[in-house]
Amino acid sequence: MIKRILCALIVISALFLPAQAEDHAKKHVIDLKTEAAIGNMSGVISLHGSIYMAGQPDPATLATLKDSGFEVVINIRHEDEVKFDEKSLVTGLSYYNIPLLKDGKIQDAAVVDIHTALSENKGKKILLHCSSGNRVAGWLGAHLGRDRGYTTDKAVALAKQAGMTKAGMEKILRNYLDHLVK
Repeated sequence: MIKRILCALIVISALFLPAQAEDHAKKHVIDLKTEAAIGNMSGVISLHGSIYMAGQPDPATLATLKDSGFEVVINIRHEDEVKFDEKSLVTGLSYYNIPLLKDGKIQDAAVVDIHTALSENKGKKILLHCSSGNRVAGWLGAHLGRDRGYTTDKAVALAKQAGMTKAGMEKILRNYLDHLVK
């Protein structure tokens, strides 16, 4: 009798797990949209209409972000990559510098810290940038795989939609996702 009940529970679970996974994925719809250039930044992609992912803004663009409604800047480059003091140019905005890569690898702590900074500023207009938009898209793929349970292929596909264009970044992202503890 107990064996029959256990077998029935296993069968019922097997029938409902795919539906639950599909429902979970629907709750986490990724809304990506190509936006008009912002200052010197072209190829800007917005995520959910509030997070703008782009390459490096020049000093003139940084100086106008507040007037364009931005409240937060998250730079995922190493400080020594930028030839000017970016933080001093974004007066009146919250500023984060969270380098995503170290030694050519995505840093798990950075994936978490970037997501935390975005969550803490939910509802605000945020600029999330690197040098070209490639790493920013790589972060999105890493986050989707790590925190949202997306498969490697689905996370990479969405990262490409978000601006990941370089084969090297795709390789780094795939390596990160393939080595996640599941």
